[in-house]
Formats: sequence, structure tokens, C-alpha cells
Amino acid sequence: MVTEDFRGAESKLFQKDWLGLPAIYKIRQPKTYRIKELDFSFRKYRTIHEARLLAKAKKCGVRTPFIYEIDIENTTLVLEYIPGKIIKELLPQLDQKNLQNICRTIGRDVGSLHKNGVIHGDLTTSNIIQNTNKQIIFVDFGLGYISDRIEDFGIDLYLLEKAIQSTHADIYKDVWMNVLKGYKETSPIKNEIEEKLKEIASRGRYSERFLP
Repeated sequence: MVTEDFRGAESKLFQKDWLGLPAIYKIRQPKTYRIKELDFSFRKYRTIHEARLLAKAKKCGVRTPFIYEIDIENTTLVLEYIPGKIIKELLPQLDQKNLQNICRTIGRDVGSLHKNGVIHGDLTTSNIIQNTNKQIIFVDFGLGYISDRIEDFGIDLYLLEKAIQSTHADIYKDVWMNVLKGYKETSPIKNEIEEKLKEIASRGRYSERFLP
């Protein structure tokens, strides 16, 4: 059985077995408004680039789906299917202790990504999963990139804050406080991050970029 999930503007996701293993097929489909050769080149680059980011995140100690196959011709990634709960749905169900632990883990993981120059690009609680082994998994690095700029670290984290504020308004303060505490444990800009977040918020340019 194949199930289709239309999340994401640049790709389609299908759940289907791969060599007997449950998997997610992430397919970057052609865009008819682009020149054919340029379109393929762009999709090929994004497919390879996302695979590299997923691998680099693992080297940082951050759990991401395993890559089963990179199908360049069809600009498709075949990824491990992660059974579990999306953090967006899980957070409101947690007691205080588990909420704090999970949020600090998320913060530490984001800090570890930034310490190693990985920008996720679409940090929301919809792109983080707690699997059945209670591990935190980051998914969908399709908009990610490599950077060593404090500005990029700040924007990445700011998008997560705004997503939490929008989606989890009733528990926002507790969630964000613990995410930030965890972030400061591993981040390369732990002493500068709060000032950078205030600066970005004051500009207001990025307020509409997140997807709740």
C-alpha cells in the first residue's frame, strides 16, 4: 500500500516499503514554469544537498532519518520511516517534567546543528518527531544550508520561536524557556543569542516565513 502526503511546497512524500523496510519517498517533481534542463539541475542539487545535510546532522549527534537510497534520475530520496508522534501534537499532552526534558533536548540538538554550521531552514514542531524509543528526530532539511553566520543561526532559531508561539500559545513560555536553556548548552552563540533574537524580532522581516 502506498500513502501520499502533500506536505511541503517543493516535494511530495509517499510512504512505501523499500526492500521490505517501511520508508518515505521524498520526490522533487518537475516545475513546468522552469527551463527543463535548469529545473532538473536545481532538483538534482537540492536532492543531493538535503542528503548531505541529513548525514552531517548525524555527525553532529542529532538524530535524522537514515537514507536508504538517493535516486538522482528521479530526484528522489528514500528515507527511513519514523514511527512516533510529531512534536506539534505531543507537546500539549505532556506533563511538566516530560515537557521540560523534551524541549531542552530539542534546544540542545538545534544548538549542536548550529555549532557544526547546519541551518535547518524550516524549524517548526511539525518537523520534529519523538519516535517509539523516545528519541527526538529532526526531519525535512529541504530548505537547509551550511553557514557560519550568527545572523543565520539567529533566524533559524527565531523561526522556531515564532512557530512555538503560534502553534502552542498556551504553553509557549514554558516550552520556549526550556528550548532556549537547552540551546545555550551546545550553541556557539549562547552568550549572544537572546540579543540576536531581539534584534531580528525588531526588524520584523522574518515574521511571516515560518509555517505553523
